[in-house]
Amino acid sequence: MSLHTPICDTRLLAAANALALARGQRQPEPRVSETFALASLDEAYAVQAASIQQALAQGRYLSGAKAGLTSAALRAALKVEEPLYGWLLADTACQSGASIAWERLLQPKVEVELALLLARDLPSGEISLEQLLACVDGVVPALEINDSAISGWQLTLLDAVADNLSSGLYVLGEQVVPLAQLEGQALIGTLLCNGQPLRADVNIVLDDVLATALWLARKMAALGQPLRAGDVLLTGTQAPIADVARGDRLSFSVGGLGEVTCVFA
Repeated sequence: MSLHTPICDTRLLAAANALALARGQRQPEPRVSETFALASLDEAYAVQAASIQQALAQGRYLSGAKAGLTSAALRAALKVEEPLYGWLLADTACQSGASIAWERLLQPKVEVELALLLARDLPSGEISLEQLLACVDGVVPALEINDSAISGWQLTLLDAVADNLSSGLYVLGEQVVPLAQLEGQALIGTLLCNGQPLRADVNIVLDDVLATALWLARKMAALGQPLRAGDVLLTGTQAPIADVARGDRLSFSVGGLGEVTCVFA
């Protein structure tokens, strides 16, 4: 759903408003898919677009895009033909080492990912892998702090999409590594929580990461929002989502890529 398309359906706008209110008050809502009778992925994406349009109207701005449901096996099980997409907002970005106020969040969980950083604008038309690679500055490890606005994380696929893929915050590593430097390397990651392994021996396949990034770049271009220099592509979780608590210190390290850290204060 293009961000340039006004959403006029009052039911879908009401769903977007309910999600915004939940986030503003830090009080999760029941499933919007049921409350507002969302009937399809298209309707869920329309709610997502309405929410992002509201954010942009408030003076916030985009900083990239994110992919979800990148596992082919999971998509097959859910009968979904392609990955899911969401939008990144600049004021949700955090630097590695950040102390994140727990009060900013509703009910956070964490995913470990690789993020691609763009040095140049991507073309607005069909994009080849070579064109994408030529525009990428490099890659960093990332922590995505997912934070559903749906009570108890009891969400359906439509709720997740409507809620911008449960987007909360994202934390990027500081050492940007050129993609060429990673060719032929086996990438193994470890997520530590308070110094103890929470996700160990995470095997990351760079070709899969790049395939997701290419899909995401093409999707954004098709939606009339081609990615620009400085944008971030979050390429999907590399391990099952993990619970976190106030006071937790997280560190996600990947051999050859360094680490990204944060603490929940």
